[in-house]
Amino acid sequence: MASKDIIPKNMVIETYSKISDLVMELSSLNNLSQLEKSIHSIVNRVVPINEEFFLKPHNSDYIEINEKEISDEIKDLAVWAAKSLKISIFTLENGENALILPFSKSQKLLLLYICKTDVEEISNEIMLFLNIMSFLTATIIENLELYEEILKTNEEVEKNRDFLNQILNSMISGLAVFNHEYKKIFTNSNFDNFEKEYGEELIKFIKNELINLEIAGEKITKEFEFKEHFLSLDFLKTNNENYLVIISDITGTKELERLKKLDQMKTEFLSTVSHELRTPLAAIKAYSESIVDSLEILDMETLKDFMETILNEANHLQNLLDEILDFSRLEMKTINIKKEEFSINDLIEEIYLSNKNKAEINGVKMYRVLPKEKIIVNLDRTRLKQILSNLIDNAIKYSDKRKDMRFIKITVKDEKDKVLILVEDNGIGIAKEHHEKIFEKFYRVDSSLTYEISGTGIGLSVVKELVEIQGGKIWLKSVEGKGTRFYIEFKKG
Repeated sequence: MASKDIIPKNMVIETYSKISDLVMELSSLNNLSQLEKSIHSIVNRVVPINEEFFLKPHNSDYIEINEKEISDEIKDLAVWAAKSLKISIFTLENGENALILPFSKSQKLLLLYICKTDVEEISNEIMLFLNIMSFLTATIIENLELYEEILKTNEEVEKNRDFLNQILNSMISGLAVFNHEYKKIFTNSNFDNFEKEYGEELIKFIKNELINLEIAGEKITKEFEFKEHFLSLDFLKTNNENYLVIISDITGTKELERLKKLDQMKTEFLSTVSHELRTPLAAIKAYSESIVDSLEILDMETLKDFMETILNEANHLQNLLDEILDFSRLEMKTINIKKEEFSINDLIEEIYLSNKNKAEINGVKMYRVLPKEKIIVNLDRTRLKQILSNLIDNAIKYSDKRKDMRFIKITVKDEKDKVLILVEDNGIGIAKEHHEKIFEKFYRVDSSLTYEISGTGIGLSVVKELVEIQGGKIWLKSVEGKGTRFYIEFKKG
């Protein structure tokens, strides 16, 4: 359920990026001179700096580390900041604004940073970032000043490090930083969990996308699918030339989307089936009524045409009902497979002859390419004929009427202990994004032809089930606008 309080994803990614840069930069410091440069660099990324002061508390006064002259107005702000220890922004007498950033530990002010800027106010996101910076920088200052006691303060340092790790490890998402060689330099516990579960395949996917990110130059979002699990991955390049990768498990969301889509597809399927059944029934009824009402005045030729139309529509209706019945039997696991030995050459010849006339009426030329020696297989002959007839019927329906030469070719190849059947056409083709879904139940490619061509959306799912229930496999290769190839492979025995 969506919530108005949820932070936008891009904002979350940007915040993670800034925190990643901050952690990497502060963790490399080893003296106070570097600290000043680092503070300047970090603050300047979020607030443009006109002039800056680094004030060190000394008794009741303040010393500017770089011996800059401090105005009374800046000193007054320093006194206030030492008491409040709050990040604030004030308007100065000359119209500029002063950003006050105190670095304190345990209510003790260690360093006070004040910069003049033209910015009048700062956003909540920048304020959050500066608070994190203040906390982490104060820890760094304390450790640098007490370097000679580092061995004694190791426990405190570890606590702070654990605290930061605890924050990052408490994230639902997996977080990792990769260097320019695509090697991990930081991971939180959830990223480690993702890597453990999805293995080298996930890391390989990440590295490939990091290469794409380098080319694209912008942050990208990709989905990774693995054994019915879905991950959403955000990739972005940080300011220090590293890469930030954020992983979220969206399997639950995807499953909900799938169920909603399946429910919608079922509804559309019922609507389509109703329409498909109503069409031949309406034709049968209309022509039957015409015969009954006009039998005495109908000549034999017209009567024959009417009866042929009724027969064709009845056959169409029978095919629809058989398809639905087969689908129901497959769903209930009650379909019967009767295997027998037969020549696949003879079956293809039979299918070719029974579909040749229908194809030619629709402007499609049929071919068959068979091996010289007959191939004997042990399969359900009726079901194999049904499978191939369905593919041929689809090839005819989805032929490309813009092409002068349209064809369907059935090829049989003898592959030692296996037989490969190829049904090829140069029809309208299937777009790549539909390839994996084309065999799903109720799925119909959404195109301008979807509602022009009859079909229930279960034909190919029935074909796939009938192939696999006999120990075979089916797949396709298709290019939109050029044509489609369906491959069916069976063992001979």
